[in-house]
Amino acid sequence: MSSLSLKALQDLYDSTMAQADPRCDGYPLLDSPHKMLVMVGLYLLVIWLGPKVMANRKPWDLRRTIVIYNFALVLLSFSTFLWTCAAIIKVGGYSIYCDSIDKYQSEKDKEEFINIGYIFFLSKLIEFWDTIFFVLRKKNRQITFLHVYHHATMTVFTWLGVKFLPGSSNIVYPLINSFIHAVMYTYYGLSACGPGMAKYLWWKKYLTRMQISQFVIFLGQGFINYYYDCPLPKVFAYAVYFYTFTILLLFINFYVKAYRAKQGKGVDNNKYHQNGVTGSAITNGKTSVNGNTTSNGKAASNGTFMANGDSKKVL
Repeated sequence: MSSLSLKALQDLYDSTMAQADPRCDGYPLLDSPHKMLVMVGLYLLVIWLGPKVMANRKPWDLRRTIVIYNFALVLLSFSTFLWTCAAIIKVGGYSIYCDSIDKYQSEKDKEEFINIGYIFFLSKLIEFWDTIFFVLRKKNRQITFLHVYHHATMTVFTWLGVKFLPGSSNIVYPLINSFIHAVMYTYYGLSACGPGMAKYLWWKKYLTRMQISQFVIFLGQGFINYYYDCPLPKVFAYAVYFYTFTILLLFINFYVKAYRAKQGKGVDNNKYHQNGVTGSAITNGKTSVNGNTTSNGKAASNGTFMANGDSKKVL
């Protein structure tokens, strides 16, 4: 690459970063994108290298760790949701129509929205452990393209949102996504408690519908920002709109394959899933355990239920 091209890229980077909120510079990982991109890169490296390292090793027994992890994320996600609600009420409400960051006149209010965005961003880094648990437990089939794409790209876009547009119309993202994740990790936490919880986990497909609905809302928000010529950087609006559209299509594809297609084949859909452990309710008195069939609803001694060796995960 010529020095002229490098200079053009450097100028583009400098001009872009000049539009960022300078108050974010004092936050760890928010001063520049380099550290965040390194962490995403390490995450992808673990996904590529981890299964190779674990190939000739026994899977780790992390059931108790996974239970604690999931309910800790329930607490973090729901706290972020409540914090966001309180902040919105404090500044006088939230409007989906071009809600500008200039609305928050108080520096204290502006800083509070940065703090919310920062915690929301950190939660995306913590959620990398969803995949790491899969690797350590050798549940490689659960590491799907949707799973990896969602975790990696959400981290990048959350960083951009906090760095360039903390508050404003972007507050809808931690508001809705944190609530969805509180529900999602409640599901994962319950299912990690063992097969005895299966009868309480009939609502998995409704969780997926909630996830799809949030992306529809985000698309609507993006359309409003564009249509009403909101005072937000257009390139950011285009990027978010494109990304949200791709993730929505992937979730719809997952939903169709997981529920609609299988219903037509009479396949049992009463499976429960969570990060690192996958299970199934007993059907006709038989449950497949690690590929082996048992009768009378008995499970293997490790307490892990699997349906026909199949394992999928709602994100």
